[in-house]
Amino acid sequence: MNFRIPRAAPRYSSSGWKGCGSSPASRRLLLAANVLEIVHRQFTAPVAVLGSGIPAIDRITGIGGYPRGRITELFGTASSGKSALAVACCLNAAALGLTVVWIDLEHSLTAKLPLDPGPSARDILLLEPQTAEDAVDMAVILLERADIDLLVMDSAIAMNPSRRPEGMPSNMARAEMVGRALRKLTTLVARRQCVMLFLSRSYLMAVPASVASIGGGALRSFASLRLKTTQEQLSMDEGDLSSFAVRVRIVKNKLAPPEHEALLYYSLADGTLAEEPPAMVAEEPGEEPWP
Repeated sequence: MNFRIPRAAPRYSSSGWKGCGSSPASRRLLLAANVLEIVHRQFTAPVAVLGSGIPAIDRITGIGGYPRGRITELFGTASSGKSALAVACCLNAAALGLTVVWIDLEHSLTAKLPLDPGPSARDILLLEPQTAEDAVDMAVILLERADIDLLVMDSAIAMNPSRRPEGMPSNMARAEMVGRALRKLTTLVARRQCVMLFLSRSYLMAVPASVASIGGGALRSFASLRLKTTQEQLSMDEGDLSSFAVRVRIVKNKLAPPEHEALLYYSLADGTLAEEPPAMVAEEPGEEPWP
């Protein structure tokens, strides 16, 4: 392939490059070396991150948490622990004094908080828009005018446009709405160096290892990090469901190798997500039953 340098392009000095003269071949070599240096610096620069609040998740991401200036997708089936992951990150960020915003399209955050979330939960700014368009406008205004460290969009399944074109299926209209939102928010998130967690729900497909989510192809493309949650290993205590295991798998990672997994445990008693299974309550010894 022949590369042509435009006449208006600056002429590079060969003082720092031995053997490079002013010939077109030398200029092309110098330009290619400059481009490679820029690309190398771009990919080897350290990535600013925000801790997830769970050490196991920080380890499997490969960078120590969720990347700043990028979008992270948390998706999985219903009640698989994706909201608990987002809540853990919010509580951790709020405890550090960072600005946290939760845009709750499903109006269900209060039911997702732990039984004792701690004083940092009061520092989470909760917004409950009525439409998907209002949610996007709120996010745009906040990112343009405020220094936000963590923004949670909950969730893609509720991002149905208020006006759907006639004849367009609901899932297609939802995916198009998510795509429009991401095209507006991606640049603002990068400019603010904000962590954006986008919650989504996976399709109920025959293939268990499917990585498709209701957010559509736009969310899969814009997200730099994608975590899939799966509910496993139900635990019973005195005949009642007490906890379940949550397997978290990295299905996409632009900043580190993917396909790492972590096994967490969600306690139904207090609504917390931890690396160790909750301890069972020991039964107190009572009197011997009457024969």
